Amino acid sequence: MIAIFTSPLFYVFLTLCIYFLFAWLQKKFHTPIFNPLLWTIIFVIGYILLMVFVINGQLNPELISAQTEQYKAACNIFDILLGPVTVSLALPLYLNRHVIKENWLAILVASIVGSLSSVLSVWGISKLLGLERDLMFALFPRGVTTAIATEIAGILGATNYASLTVTVVALTGVVGATLGPLFIKLFRDRNDVVVGLSLGSASHAIGTSKAFDYSSRAGAIASISIITNGLVTVVIALIVNLIVR
Repeated sequence: MIAIFTSPLFYVFLTLCIYFLFAWLQKKFHTPIFNPLLWTIIFVIGYILLMVFVINGQLNPELISAQTEQYKAACNIFDILLGPVTVSLALPLYLNRHVIKENWLAILVASIVGSLSSVLSVWGISKLLGLERDLMFALFPRGVTTAIATEIAGILGATNYASLTVTVVALTGVVGATLGPLFIKLFRDRNDVVVGLSLGSASHAIGTSKAFDYSSRAGAIASISIITNGLVTVVIALIVNLIVR
């Protein structure tokens, strides 16, 4: 009987239910506290730990890892859809191309500054904590969307830490999309360009989805910010790779 609650179909069903529940709560109460991705991650982790304990009567790293791999295999469909979803951002870009033409310099400067600050902060923290080089490289692309980040990690030779790269990218997006609206409200600046650049540069795809809540213009700016941030970070990664290799 318990096998039903750890089956692939149930894992997909559970993930979607949690996500849409908190998406509805966020829309109803108009607060980033109910960020659906954040709470989906928290509840899924809790559920996996609960299932491991119920099935085995104990919690240890091996059992948790095995159950996590089972969940990842079940929800692989979300990874497959990641690429097409990213490509679909081209539509709002095209519809708002005039906004991008008018603000190309601000977009370019924000992307360069955002990428550099992201990479330099990782470098500084890594040196401070004494992290090994490959681990530092796995954290380098935290400021870009997952599809690009995994490729950058590969360029830098940090494929052994691919799961860590995906994790920090997700956490960066969640934190940015949660705290970003609070800062926007604090500084009382609802300009579409400012909102789009802020959320797109700080929290990539997750922030972009939040930017669309403000307006399609803000979402379009955030979308192009994802692309330019990714390109700048790739260039930085290639330069770093040439230096250290």
